[in-house]
Amino acid sequence: MNKPKLLFILLLVTILTGFKSDGLPYVFTNRLERAGLIFTRPTGFIDVPIVKNGQMHYEYAIKDTAKNLEIRYSIQPLDSVYIQYEAMKKSGTTMSATPNQLYYGAFIATMGNIGMGGRIPQINQFPSNAVKTEFNADWGASGLCDPSGDFGKGYKYCMGVAIHKDNLADAYIFYLTNDVSNFQTSLIPVFYAVKFK
Repeated sequence: MNKPKLLFILLLVTILTGFKSDGLPYVFTNRLERAGLIFTRPTGFIDVPIVKNGQMHYEYAIKDTAKNLEIRYSIQPLDSVYIQYEAMKKSGTTMSATPNQLYYGAFIATMGNIGMGGRIPQINQFPSNAVKTEFNADWGASGLCDPSGDFGKGYKYCMGVAIHKDNLADAYIFYLTNDVSNFQTSLIPVFYAVKFK
């Protein structure tokens, strides 16, 4: 087999194995699985490329082109964090908080990074019974900021939602738009696309 054909076949195999049969990128589905989360793809949204940025890493993004609403998903399983935490305990290094206590500060820092020092985002925690019923989570909150830098390029508004499940994961969902009314009119069908099993 000549080199160009072999390279083409290897490239094709790499592309095909990077996505699961449901069309979702492997890195995203792997994190969902490790985090004990389920994802239901919202109707009417198309996949969009990840925007490289130094503000907030995320694994998957979709967009409703009719309403110019983009949704970005970042899943942070706690399994690797617990490995580091246990290693620190064994070495005698102490942390002031366990991995189950970092979610609130992490969300504030994340929203601050997205706004890059602009207006301090107001974080509104969800009622504990509602977050349990609606997301099967132990904690959840939302916040609004004016996105800037590479993460927010092309958008005026960003609403972030964070949900946390003890011993499993933190999940961040970012809704970006230029029309703030989309947060009231367009979120109902997509708001619960990610939840814990």
